[in-house]
Amino acid sequence: MMGKQFLEVQSLQRALDILESIACSTKPVPLKTLADITGLPKSTVYRLLGNLENREYVRCNQDGSYQLGLKFLVLSQRADQSFELKQLVRPFLLQLSELTRETVHLGMLQQGKVVYGDTVDSPQSVRLVAQLGSNNPIHCTSLGKALLMNTPDEQILLMLDAAGMERRTEFTLTTQEEFLADMARVRKRGYSFDDRESAVECRCVGAPIYDHDGNVVAAISISGPASRFSLELIECEVAPKLLVATQKISRFLGMMSI
Repeated sequence: MMGKQFLEVQSLQRALDILESIACSTKPVPLKTLADITGLPKSTVYRLLGNLENREYVRCNQDGSYQLGLKFLVLSQRADQSFELKQLVRPFLLQLSELTRETVHLGMLQQGKVVYGDTVDSPQSVRLVAQLGSNNPIHCTSLGKALLMNTPDEQILLMLDAAGMERRTEFTLTTQEEFLADMARVRKRGYSFDDRESAVECRCVGAPIYDHDGNVVAAISISGPASRFSLELIECEVAPKLLVATQKISRFLGMMSI
């Protein structure tokens, strides 16, 4: 039986050749190497790569080499339910750590607690760390507050009743009224603070990740020593970078209204 007939589109075929060349390599591929593999002029390869990068099918590294982009992870998620969120988020954690030089966490809400799903440690000698799989309370962490962004107050109160509100430092919010007032500010800003509430030497900022239904499925936080991680620095420089990342991830997951 003859195959289905189609009209070959040259530019599409060339773009697919480039993608397959990148996919078959075990490491990022330079522009010249792609031109050699495909037999195309460098100018043509560069133009096609620009289009692919704009659609996030490829990613250009600082050295000018190319690798597959995050769009393939998104497509694989929709085709395969076993896809793990942290595979999608990991490049953003690395990028945020590079931009801020502080520790970056991915957290999820499980049984009323924050569970750390992935971490990129700060390259600086004085840094904050968290063990993967460990958990923390919701009431004194930026991740906890970010994860509760869309949770009704009534449900939050039930969670606080069950978990309690341990005083970790002199800055910890220890009453439900204080915490709900803080959550109102979190929802208005779109991101959360832990201002020395969990550890007196630590500040954190967190923001939620939404799925296609608008549910908060995870959150990312950036943490640093309070001595160098001021509220002014967080508000003016760090929080905007964090929101760009979490909003981009949310769009990948199908949250179109962000």
